[in-house]
Amino acid sequence: MRKVLACLLCACAPARWAAERFVLDPEHTFPSFEIRHQGVSLLRGKFNRSQGRVVLDPNGPGSLIEVSVDAGSGDTGHDGLNQKLLGGNFFNTARFPEIHFVATDVVFQNGKPVAANGTLTLLGVSQPLTLEIRDYACTRQFPTLRPMCGADVHASLKRSDFGMVYGIPLIGDEVRLAIEVEGFRE
Repeated sequence: MRKVLACLLCACAPARWAAERFVLDPEHTFPSFEIRHQGVSLLRGKFNRSQGRVVLDPNGPGSLIEVSVDAGSGDTGHDGLNQKLLGGNFFNTARFPEIHFVATDVVFQNGKPVAANGTLTLLGVSQPLTLEIRDYACTRQFPTLRPMCGADVHASLKRSDFGMVYGIPLIGDEVRLAIEVEGFRE
C-alpha cells in the first residue's frame, strides 16, 4: 500500500511542483516609463511591442525571465516627441532596435515571485537591474479558459548608466519603469 501511495504522489508531483513556463501575451504586456521633464512635470511613455518568456521555479534554480522590447515602438502619444525619443540623442533605434532584459535570480515569498535580479541591455550597454514584482496572480482567461498569470512590475534606473546623457539635468536622469505583464502557461 505504501508503494502505491508513493507512486501516486510521485505521479502527481511534477504538475504541482515543477517549474511553470509562460509566454508573455503581447496584447496585455505594457512596458511603460516616466521621467521628470524640466523639473516641473512627468513625461510618460510606453512601448507597444514586446515579447518574452518566463520560467518560475520556486523550489529550484531553474527560474528565467527573458524579455525583448522593440525600442522603435516607443510611444508618448505625441508624434514630434516620439521622433526625438527614438532618435540618436535618446533610444537611437536605428543603431539599437532592441532593449533586452534577462534574469535567472528570481526571489520568491510564499511561493510567489516578488523580485527578479537580472541584466538590462539598452543602447548596447548592460547593467544590473532589479525588478520588483507586485500583485502576482493566476487565473484562466475568459472565454478560452487558458491558464494565465500576471503581475505589476516596477524598477528604477539611471539613464546615464547606459550612456543616455542628453538633456541632463533638465530632463531627469532617473527613469521609473512600470510594466503590466500577462502570460499564458505553455
